Amino acid sequence: VRASVPEETDLNHYFEIMNNRGEQLEKHEILKANMLEVLSGDPALTYTFKTIWEACSDMERYVQYGFSTKERDIVFTAKNWNTLKYTSLDEIAEKIYKVSKVESNAAELSIEAIINYSGSFNKSDEEKEDAPERFTSVVNFSNFLLHVLRVQTKKDIALDDKRLIDSFKIYLNDKDETKRLQFVKDFGFNLLKVKHLFDRFIIKREFIREKDQWSLKTLKWYSGNKVSYVNSVEDNEGLNKELIMLLSMFHVSTPTLVYKHWLNGALNYLLKQDEDIDTEDFKEYLLDLAQAYFFDRYIALEQIEYYEIIYKNDSYSKNIENGYYNLDLLDKGTAVENFVFNYLDYILWSEDMKGSSTFEFTFRSSVEHYYPQNPISKDHEIDALIYDMFGNLCLISSSKNSRLSNHMPSAKKDYYFKVGADSLKQQLMMSEADWSEKQIKIYSEEMKNKLKFFRNA
Repeated sequence: VRASVPEETDLNHYFEIMNNRGEQLEKHEILKANMLEVLSGDPALTYTFKTIWEACSDMERYVQYGFSTKERDIVFTAKNWNTLKYTSLDEIAEKIYKVSKVESNAAELSIEAIINYSGSFNKSDEEKEDAPERFTSVVNFSNFLLHVLRVQTKKDIALDDKRLIDSFKIYLNDKDETKRLQFVKDFGFNLLKVKHLFDRFIIKREFIREKDQWSLKTLKWYSGNKVSYVNSVEDNEGLNKELIMLLSMFHVSTPTLVYKHWLNGALNYLLKQDEDIDTEDFKEYLLDLAQAYFFDRYIALEQIEYYEIIYKNDSYSKNIENGYYNLDLLDKGTAVENFVFNYLDYILWSEDMKGSSTFEFTFRSSVEHYYPQNPISKDHEIDALIYDMFGNLCLISSSKNSRLSNHMPSAKKDYYFKVGADSLKQQLMMSEADWSEKQIKIYSEEMKNKLKFFRNA
């Protein structure tokens, strides 16, 4: 195990501690060792699986940068680096293992031989260069492994990385050696393929020019061995933006990793397309998934499980067809799910309402009653059935909510005009000169209709 340490570390002291106490392996490192054990009889497969695993494990970096430049030309096509041209781990192993033996003069040495080696090891000229640290992933590697397992097996596997090793046990403990071997080979290839698709078609947080923002980018190779990042939908900036808005809408609605079913649905869709991704169709899939979330989960009379929505219903809403939903479930104050507000903001953004050009989805988690539940003056109190109506609610940051929670709409409006609105629905509400029971009822009906008839008009 290679352990990275800070530059100023006292190495003698570190070595002493390691000898006495050791360093705890992470679950994904144990899982990697278990899988490599299955492949241990084949040096080419072992090297290839290990290389792919290490290339994919850095979720902040595009997977191509995990390979040497010669390996990259083989796996992702020379003068392209963006086309995965193989269909199995065996095919890749046959090609890159030969390159690995040429590149490394220690490739076939045993541990004992390395310890007793009296010569020197030369650094390869084909060393993997590091990509700029400008991207932040929406998931960690352990969680990503579970997504890959789920899309490979199509089983209802929990996206909980605390259960990572247990989730793989049934496959790695199979009594049939042939099945164990095939599972690991399939997983190694799918890990590479899904990470490649993840890099190209799932949003990242990008830090560039002293600013961070959501981005959807892919690597592009230019003559002269130059590579840069370009929009994944390079020829359609509008569609690229729509995908960013949809994906970020899902992401901020469920920040907890164990609930990122939307990501699993997106990866399952992408993997089924076999590298030939129609981005317009991908957008329609995400819209179908959002609609199914809304009708089959959040206003459903009986909720449908996420796994069933994605793998059995192909992300189409069943409740739109049978009418098994109730929009009045949105009139429940702070109990309304964050996704509903973000979905409505996406609809308002797609209608290009005022403020859309600068709006982006952020991690807002507090449901605001625009007309307060407990006004400062008792004379302004209204019935809970009114102030809990959907038209009176919007999603904002918790710090802003606690600051002004008991103020009347006119005072809130003055403050938010100065600091900026957190959501498009909030901005729409603030456009009203007066906010009373009448406006609450009108907006409740209007916003529910926007949600109900979006794509169904």
